[in-house]
Amino acid sequence: MNAAPSQSLINLLLESGVPSTEEAAELATNLNGGSWVSQVLDSGKVDEQRFLSAIGNFFRVPIVSVDAKKIERTTLSILPSRFVFQHHILPIETKENSVVLATYDLFNSIGRQLAGQLLKKPAEWVLVPRAQLLRAMKTLYGVGAETFDEILKTRGSMDALEDVDTAIELNADDPEASVVKFVNQIIREAIAERATDIHVEPLENDLRIRYRIDGILHEVAVPPQLRVLQSAIISRLKVMSHMDIAERRLPQDGRMNLHASNVEIDVRVSTIPTVNGESISLRLLSRGEQQFNFERLDLGDKQEKIIRNLLAQPNGIILLTGPTGCGKSTSLYCFLSSINSVQRRIITIEEPVEYRIPGVSQIDVKPEIDLTFAKGLRHILRQDPNVVMVGEIRDIETADIAIRAAMTGHLVFSTLHTNDAVGGITRLLDMDVEPFLLASVVKSFIAQRLVRTICPDCAEVVDYPRDYLAEIGVPVKELGTSFQRGTGCDQCRQTGYQGRAAIYEVCVITEPLRRLIMQRRDGSELKQCAIAERMETLRQDGWRRVAQGKTTIEEVVRVTQTDEVMAETTEEAEPVVAAELPKSAKQPPSSHSPRNSRIALA
Repeated sequence: MNAAPSQSLINLLLESGVPSTEEAAELATNLNGGSWVSQVLDSGKVDEQRFLSAIGNFFRVPIVSVDAKKIERTTLSILPSRFVFQHHILPIETKENSVVLATYDLFNSIGRQLAGQLLKKPAEWVLVPRAQLLRAMKTLYGVGAETFDEILKTRGSMDALEDVDTAIELNADDPEASVVKFVNQIIREAIAERATDIHVEPLENDLRIRYRIDGILHEVAVPPQLRVLQSAIISRLKVMSHMDIAERRLPQDGRMNLHASNVEIDVRVSTIPTVNGESISLRLLSRGEQQFNFERLDLGDKQEKIIRNLLAQPNGIILLTGPTGCGKSTSLYCFLSSINSVQRRIITIEEPVEYRIPGVSQIDVKPEIDLTFAKGLRHILRQDPNVVMVGEIRDIETADIAIRAAMTGHLVFSTLHTNDAVGGITRLLDMDVEPFLLASVVKSFIAQRLVRTICPDCAEVVDYPRDYLAEIGVPVKELGTSFQRGTGCDQCRQTGYQGRAAIYEVCVITEPLRRLIMQRRDGSELKQCAIAERMETLRQDGWRRVAQGKTTIEEVVRVTQTDEVMAETTEEAEPVVAAELPKSAKQPPSSHSPRNSRIALA
């Protein structure tokens, strides 16, 4: 911007919350090319609502809210999607003698002039908060809509897009290639939304794209008739992950490294053939700076004391249990980092190595060359380790070697796929691990789940029915009946949640439990004994998170089992199923291996 900003701009900034004339002048002077309205909003020095009010008063234009569901498709077709995304001008209503256009930047004179030339009717302008406008654009046009229009214009009719494998191969290295840009937009959007997985799924008459955000799948709005690009999109992803694009009958696995917004992302890619064509899934793993420590786990005081005591043991096995994607690897890395020192040799074998830990020797499982968990573990024991981490115990061979390692003075960490901590005992017994070995070597089973955390931008206090809380096991006398819940906002995609935190169930193998294990007692008896030995269940730890205001009653109920055994031992009310719960309590807020490649997302 000019070295001497206009007084009208300075006055506008002062009205928007900039505290002094000097700061307003400095902010105005530092503005450069592009949308200065966006730069002012990005600076964080103005209150957006006051800023919009000041702009609205300057142009005598009203501020409105946009409801994407109420905008008709015929209205959207008035302006090309590429223009909408380039200038952030959205048609929201067609009137008899005018078209209502929404923007957050009325100072974009070029965009306003071009819009006037494209319209057949006079424009009626309104102001909309930036985040709300951008969210509405994505919802209405879909991710990559502007590029989709470009592809159609470049390649002609839609019929010509049905099979473009060869074109994708030729253009794969061209950063301006339309399909390349479209795929990059899909991935960039997923990273911006904090997605851990991307699913590109062909349906009978459509192509569906979904992101897994905070453990929940969300369907992504996409341009209409995206199915015509199905082959091109999947071929591009296969090229990026070094798969055979000609092979469509068999599943394939691949991997690539992405560089986006100064963040390194490791992507594991998998394809499967379906009746509607190839379905492809991408797992995104950030390679950014990771802090693995006890503070990240946010354990309760009792749990932290127990686990620190377990980690201080010179030998034995500590097992983490839970489904895929529940944070077991992160917890293991935190455990290893906390005991990592120059006096300890730590070796891990994983599938794959998700994060690098300085000072730790980490091995990738490679089944294609017969480097399995069992074989790798057998050779690790010849490397004089103090601590060993095995990604997963899948079979009796791996279990036997892990037990032998613990019996010969090593501290061993690993994981199992079970529903709760005590389920790890029955899982190993089902593998034919000898009960006396299990009872003498395994120190603890730690179950965990990830619960979504409440969005800080829309949290509110909600009163719950006392009877309902008692039925699901909430200790009402200790915690009361009022808890926080998110109402839903633009920051959290109207879900009421943003981010995740872990809840834990720590089952230490005590002498009473050892006796029951030796007798091969069933899971319910084992769990009853563990609770009698003061084990806190996943659901109980969930109530701790609820009391802290970190998560909601509904979220804890969603990810944990009812504590049937606990209900029996404490003579609580019988657990109820979801269909019997009060409507307000069970519904969410209504308002809302292969080679590596490193690719920069242009």
